Amino acid sequence: MTGHDKQIARQRAASLILLPSLLSEFGVGLDAVLEGTGVSGDQLRPDVFIPYTSYLAILANAAALTGREDFGLLLGRQQKLAALGPLGRIMRHAATLGDALADFTKFQINNSTGGSVYLMRADRDVILGYGVYDLTDRGSAEMQDMVLAVGCNLISELTNGAITPEEIFLSRSTPKNPIPYRRLANCPVRFEQTQTGVLLSASALAFALPEADMALHDQGFANLVSVLEGPRAETSSYVRHLLRPMLMMSRGGMEDVAGRLGIHPRAMRRRLQQEGTTFEAIKDEVRYAVARQLLLLGALNITDIALTLDYSSASSFVHAFRRWSGMSPGAWRESRGDA
Repeated sequence: MTGHDKQIARQRAASLILLPSLLSEFGVGLDAVLEGTGVSGDQLRPDVFIPYTSYLAILANAAALTGREDFGLLLGRQQKLAALGPLGRIMRHAATLGDALADFTKFQINNSTGGSVYLMRADRDVILGYGVYDLTDRGSAEMQDMVLAVGCNLISELTNGAITPEEIFLSRSTPKNPIPYRRLANCPVRFEQTQTGVLLSASALAFALPEADMALHDQGFANLVSVLEGPRAETSSYVRHLLRPMLMMSRGGMEDVAGRLGIHPRAMRRRLQQEGTTFEAIKDEVRYAVARQLLLLGALNITDIALTLDYSSASSFVHAFRRWSGMSPGAWRESRGDA
């Protein structure tokens, strides 16, 4: 797992700007929440990126100190398109909801390199989902709650409330009080699932956005493309980001990922070699990271995790996990306890 350790996953701090005011409602100080995270209060700005693990720690501390298991939901419900910066602006001016969400999935890596937003077809419906792929020892229930609330907010803001989710999925365990989750979008909520996301009807993607402006959209889109393809861009980062959802779609092969990047598989392999890694190593890293997240959340059995990671059998997954960690998934989960 050495390849992933060369890069520190980052998260834009913009979504934490409202954290101090929310904490004050519960009589909790910001310094107490930031203690031990390596992040200071003056870093909670739109132009600052903080380590993804620190971001998860901040959310976990906030939930613990406020005593609110749904703190991620509370913070996420305060987020608006503006928190996404330039990405939020081009989404607002897209022609349809589907186009806006496609922009979201394409450019979200500009805001985070620890978790991936994706769109996935599910029969006649579509899932707007989120999954962590950073190799962290911290469970992400609060993060999943937050991005779920953000997703519901964005859909509502983009469509002026005309489109709402048909169903909500969470891979976290069932909370002690599920009522706030059910009220999030006034739709059915399912916990202990293989993924976290909102279910939309495929027809909802064709909804024409009220603030559509193709000139403004295309100008902003071109600017973001230049950032995405800038000199600092590393192929390995994009491969990790794409692999997280593609594994769930059983499309995690080298040809599939290279196709999404718009390059030949040989070119992708060459670029990865220049960055000191391989596609196979990255795929192992992502699978290991996702497996750890699902094990830490504690809701799924080993067979479900194996299927989520596109293994042909539970035994194949157990063998791979033992190779990565030195122990079986069950033993690793037990060793982590309430981590």
